[in-house]
Amino acid sequence: MSSDSKETVVLSNGVALPALGFGCAFGNWTDSSRFIGFTPEEGWSSIPAAFRSGYKLFDSALMYNTHQVLGYSIGKELAEGKVKRSDIFVTTKLFHPRVSVAFNELDTTADMDLYLRDASLDIRPKLRRDFERSLNELNLGYVDLLLVHWPGLQGWTDKESGDRLRAQVWEVFEEIYASGRARAIGVSNFLVRHLEPLLATCKVAPHVNQIELHPYRTQAALVDFCKARGIAVQGWSPFGNGAIGLFQDPVLQRLAAKYGKDVGQIILRWLVQQGIATLPKSSSESRMRSNLDVFDFVLEDGDVAEISALDKDHSCVVTSENIA
Repeated sequence: MSSDSKETVVLSNGVALPALGFGCAFGNWTDSSRFIGFTPEEGWSSIPAAFRSGYKLFDSALMYNTHQVLGYSIGKELAEGKVKRSDIFVTTKLFHPRVSVAFNELDTTADMDLYLRDASLDIRPKLRRDFERSLNELNLGYVDLLLVHWPGLQGWTDKESGDRLRAQVWEVFEEIYASGRARAIGVSNFLVRHLEPLLATCKVAPHVNQIELHPYRTQAALVDFCKARGIAVQGWSPFGNGAIGLFQDPVLQRLAAKYGKDVGQIILRWLVQQGIATLPKSSSESRMRSNLDVFDFVLEDGDVAEISALDKDHSCVVTSENIA
C-alpha cells in the first residue's frame, strides 16, 4: 500500500481508495426516546447532499437496506451527466450476524450460529446470492470494494469453526474478485487473530480492513499489523458517533483553535495524515462539505502524537473482541 496523493490511498492491487467517504448506514441505535433501528429513508436527502458536497466514495452494506436509495441516487447523477461511473467508488458489505435492529426476515444478515455449529452446511451459495442481490439493488454491474462485514458471531468461542467459516466466506470473495465484479475485496472489524489464519491460506490477501477508529480508540497494534502486510486501513465512526464526547475534548479543541479548523477536521486530518482512509457522516450539508476540507493543512508530528495519546480503547458501539 502506498499513497499517491493526500486524497487517496492506493491499495496493494493499484486501486485508488478515496481517503474520505460517506457512510450510508442511517438510523438510531442509542437514543431510547426515539425509534431504535435502521431508517434508510434518511438516505433520500443525505446521499444527494453528499453528492452535492463532493463525495465520491459511498459505503453501504446489504444489512443497512440502503442499496436501493444509493443506487437510485447514483443513477440520477449518471443520467444528469454530473458524474461518470468511474468517478464513483461504491463499497458494500456482506456477512453480518443476525441482530434485532436488522431486516433479518429479508435475509440481509446471516444466521451464523447454524453454519458455525454444523460443518455440513455451506454458506457459499448464500453469499453468491447476497452479492448478486446487492448488485441488483444498487443497479450496478460491479462494486469498487466488497467487504466481509463481521468476522463472526458475538460470543462465539470455538476458533476452529470460526476460521472454517471465514475461509468459506473468503473463497467466495476471491471468486467475485476474479470475476471483475469487485475491483477490490477486504474485511471489516477483523482483529489480528482473525486475519492471521486467513492470510496463511488465502489466494488474494484482503486489500482493506475497515475498523472502528477515532482518537479514543486508535487500535494502534492492529493498524501496524495491517500496514506491515499491505492491508489498507479504513476507519468507521471517526467521531465516535458523536456520543462519546470527542467534540468536547480539550486537547482537540485546543488544536482546532491552533489550526483554525473545527474538531471534526482535526480528527479527519489526524487519520488521513497517517495514511488511514475514513468515513465521516453528517446530516448537515455544510458539515459534509467542511469534513472534506482537510487537505489544506498539516498537523505537526507532536500534535499527531498528542491526539494518538488520547486513546482509551473506548468503543462507541460493539467490538469483535469476543468473536473467536
